[in-house]
Amino acid sequence: MRTAVWPLRFVRVSALLLCIVGLSGCGIGYLWHVTVGQATILLHQRPVEDVLHDTHLTPQEQHKLSLILEVRSFAVTQLDLYESKSYTTFVQLDRPYVSYNLSAAAPDAFKPYVWRFPILGSMPYKGFFDKDYALREQHALEEQGYDTYLRGVGAYSTLGYFNDPVLSSMLAYDDTFLISTIIHEMLHQTVWFKGSISFNESLASFVGERGTLAYLQQRYGADSPEHQHYRALRADALVFEEYMDALIERLEALYHEPISRADKLQRKTQILAAAAAAYPEVFPRMQTMGYRNFFERRPVNNAVLLAFRVYHRDTAFFEQALAEQGGDLRRMIAYFKTLRADQIPAKFRTR
Repeated sequence: MRTAVWPLRFVRVSALLLCIVGLSGCGIGYLWHVTVGQATILLHQRPVEDVLHDTHLTPQEQHKLSLILEVRSFAVTQLDLYESKSYTTFVQLDRPYVSYNLSAAAPDAFKPYVWRFPILGSMPYKGFFDKDYALREQHALEEQGYDTYLRGVGAYSTLGYFNDPVLSSMLAYDDTFLISTIIHEMLHQTVWFKGSISFNESLASFVGERGTLAYLQQRYGADSPEHQHYRALRADALVFEEYMDALIERLEALYHEPISRADKLQRKTQILAAAAAAYPEVFPRMQTMGYRNFFERRPVNNAVLLAFRVYHRDTAFFEQALAEQGGDLRRMIAYFKTLRADQIPAKFRTR
């Protein structure tokens, strides 16, 4: 059976390479870069079932691969997420991240820099398979005066255009983040609205978190250490999100004040410094170490804060949607499958 995979894979890769011929206006060099990067991944897939018998795998890696197959089955049977061949193959990378995401924003307003792509539409971030390429574009944006944020990515979704493989970079995740990631990315293949990136990512984050709780409860029980630990992580996430929302609100108020741009930037620096200094005050409310070094990982700027908001926009909206479906996550997902793009609240749409 595996001998039939390569011809089909070759057809898909050939189609991917030919796609760039008819595209213009978004940089042929960049399109070639991502096409070759994606094609390389597609051409190096191996069935997970075969990889599981690889003697070079550590017991921990075998555990992670088996867990991915279990979570994938759970997502399909219990949450009714789209069943494709995604996460049934494996790709060994030669680097810690599969790609790098670059986002940017005005330094004196919460206004994201937006890229426009064929098929996908407007996106507040741009992905690169090559870090040096990403760094060059980051530097160019910074020279234009933008705040920027470049981060390594261990997994991503092609939104059903291709069957996404398990990447070796994903095996470095802890179990709960791995579970959440698989559900998150499978939700993207199930529900996706062009031009509503914040909605898509916030919904996937919400479903990933709630789906992880449901999986852990079914697999280990509500009183298990695994389930209780993840509940503690989610409680800490709420404390962190509350702190970040307050910081964004303070800065948003500043950016709307009728003062000079120079004064806004000076006060912005002061507000960010004060937020970093005061952050340890929330630590007594946290049960884990998961969010404690946020301000130490990278300089915080508008691009970082907007990236946070893209993935955590108006959690109350999704909580209400879940409540309206009787607390049934599967029914909530089914409801969102029926929505049209023009029914998405305007606040979630990429501008």
